[in-house]
Amino acid sequence: MTEGYEEDLNMYEESLGRPNKQLDREALLRPIREMEYRRPPIAYEPGRPLSEVLLGMVERGVGAVLILEAGRVAGIFCERDLLIKRLYEGKNLDRPIREFMTPDPDCLTPDDPIGFALNRMVEGGYRHIPIISPDKTPIGLVAMRHVMSYVQSFFPVVALNLPPHSEHNPPDRSANGG
Repeated sequence: MTEGYEEDLNMYEESLGRPNKQLDREALLRPIREMEYRRPPIAYEPGRPLSEVLLGMVERGVGAVLILEAGRVAGIFCERDLLIKRLYEGKNLDRPIREFMTPDPDCLTPDDPIGFALNRMVEGGYRHIPIISPDKTPIGLVAMRHVMSYVQSFFPVVALNLPPHSEHNPPDRSANGG
């Protein structure tokens, strides 16, 4: 970060006064229900063809869907499954999603702490975690971007007032690219 920008940021923060939110232990112990996430989750039955699930993910712009059997979470299918299982190598897309899903994923409840979701995501290498009710029915799907958005909400001045492009990220880079 350039010295001039840091100076401008400090002046801007001083003009706002003391921040009203603080990212601390308490903030991470708040329940997941206080965070924004996809409710209800997009879900498919295990017998649905892979092609239908992939098309649904593209049309809805989501990176993961739940696979439900008898109304309960049987699995999760995400973009990472697509890559790890090499589904781009001419697999029969009419095969059922149960052959490609990650079975029995870790699930959390809306009353679990946000910090617990973050811990599970980091430790397990997950980008998505299903949220279930006490009777194990799915009620949501938390993505890493939801957790990051929550964390970012504690630093709005810093995160939202950065220039749109740094010297390391030129403006011609696509927002959808890697």
